[in-house]
Amino acid sequence: MDKIHVAMDESDASLRALALGQGLARQLAVPLSVTSVVASADRVESRRAALQSRLADQQAGDVTVEVAVHDSAKDYLGQLAGREEVGLCMMAHGRRPVPEMLIGSVTAGVVRRAHRPVFLCGPRFDAGAHRKVEVLMVCVDGSKLSEAILPHAVALSKRLDARLQLLQVIDTSAAAAVPLDGGHADVMESGYVHGLARRLRTDHGMEVDWEVLHGDPADAIVSYLADCQDAMLAMTTHGRSGLSQVVAGSVTHEVVHEAPCPVAVWRPPHRR
Repeated sequence: MDKIHVAMDESDASLRALALGQGLARQLAVPLSVTSVVASADRVESRRAALQSRLADQQAGDVTVEVAVHDSAKDYLGQLAGREEVGLCMMAHGRRPVPEMLIGSVTAGVVRRAHRPVFLCGPRFDAGAHRKVEVLMVCVDGSKLSEAILPHAVALSKRLDARLQLLQVIDTSAAAAVPLDGGHADVMESGYVHGLARRLRTDHGMEVDWEVLHGDPADAIVSYLADCQDAMLAMTTHGRSGLSQVVAGSVTHEVVHEAPCPVAVWRPPHRR
């Protein structure tokens, strides 16, 4: 990434994404730009003036403002996020309970279109506790879908000089159906994530640790994150548009909504 872009409109909520973008730009030592999309050319200058006023109020420092004219903010920002040299930060809304509402329709549309992870911050994002990324946590569950984000996570952790940690959640309600003695269960649970960490160490020459959590996946992840500082979570989603998204990708959306840290979300190409 050679530049961080923060997608903003004139809402107070979009200022959360600005705080995230500032932290990433500072850590990566790259320029920061606020990017906004309007539907017609006659709105460019008013949007630019509004954003410049917001930045001045926030004492944002050296931040450029780019206002693009496009009939679809989802398409424009999705293309922007797909560029290798760009990191895109966006806010996620606080509405519930439909999963797409948890992150906002524009944000969900950008994630569906982007060919790279999008950096999201939800309504619980705590910029004070997560000023930089010292540990990048990756959620894996044994599926190819969850592991698809690993190449991006490895590259990002190296670029950020952050420790890489794998998180696996054992859904206790599902695990209860398999009668195993306690010791054997622990070995079975940790075998997958331990082996994956070992493979990443060998393949990429980097230190990787891991943690196995228990319980409802979204609740367990959010509870674990509550005690973390200077962290980022990375996850894939298979969420689709419309009613199917109520189920598909709902764990990712719930985590984004509740997490105090930023979440890098990616939808692999075969899920588009």
